[in-house]
Amino acid sequence: MKLKLLAFILMAVIIAGCAQHSKSSAGKYASNASVMGVKIARKVQRNYESARSVEGMENLTLLEGGITYNDSVKFIIKKNKGCNKIWMYDISHNAYLISNGTYTWIYDKNRNTVEVTKTLVHPPDYARYIEGLLELFNVSYAGNRTFNGMRCFVLRIVPNGSTNANVYGYMYITHDYKVAGLYFNLNGTIYNIVFRNIRYNVSVNDTLFNFTPPKGAKVYRVLEQIKIRKYRTVSEAQKHVRFKILAPEYTAGYELRGVYTYSGTVLLEYTKGSGEMLIKESVMPIAGSISAEKVEIGNVTAYVWSSNGRTNVMFQMSNTTVLVSAPLNRSETLRVCRSMI
Repeated sequence: MKLKLLAFILMAVIIAGCAQHSKSSAGKYASNASVMGVKIARKVQRNYESARSVEGMENLTLLEGGITYNDSVKFIIKKNKGCNKIWMYDISHNAYLISNGTYTWIYDKNRNTVEVTKTLVHPPDYARYIEGLLELFNVSYAGNRTFNGMRCFVLRIVPNGSTNANVYGYMYITHDYKVAGLYFNLNGTIYNIVFRNIRYNVSVNDTLFNFTPPKGAKVYRVLEQIKIRKYRTVSEAQKHVRFKILAPEYTAGYELRGVYTYSGTVLLEYTKGSGEMLIKESVMPIAGSISAEKVEIGNVTAYVWSSNGRTNVMFQMSNTTVLVSAPLNRSETLRVCRSMI
């Protein structure tokens, strides 16, 4: 299923067509634009955080290598402690993603197949376009424009140095502080996203977020196939793996939610609010060359890169390969890694 719901990178840059100014007036304009942009972004975040549920539709057009892809997805999100409850219908591919916060079902109606898995992380959702905005990007106000028939604030958003994301485009915010759409360039790929009929605090029955496979459907129980086990503590999980689990002493305020073991791999999940930091460990060596920045953490060589608004760091200690992926800036993520060495 091709759910092209981009992660919480909230990115966009508008080329502001303004007249020439002297250096002093340009600086003043930039300062005022930044203050107003941050103010709008915070209102968008507070508006979403206060909502109990969200309903709407996302239309995505993606241009990559001269080829255009289109997706249309209906979605309903209900806030839930831990993972949000999600219902999505990918109209373009006649497929569903349904999650009750504990289990996730992906139903391909055309093939009549169902994948069932334990929900380890949040499924992608509308919230990802809102979370992390001010942490990862410099935001400034760039005026008002009509977008999809609505007058919208336009935010100029550029990477602030905490991420390597090469993202440039537009972000449109309705005057009641909801995300109306995005237009941006990510490493040469053009994304045009339009949100329609966004409604907050809709009444939703919890039965929507549970799924019973239809008669005759082929069911793949990923949970059973790879035997995922969850433990509350690292010491508890340590009894069931053959290598030493490396746990960070510094977690940037994130708290351990669970330790998962599967196929000789350990996954540590840390959460803070709706944010998640994941640490994956295994005895598999780092294979081949890695296209990433090379840094030294003490005596250990590490590789750092950013993607989808997250900083990723991979390194190897003794026979254990570690991958840390966090919605933090580069400095904070490296600090987490340093506390593991």
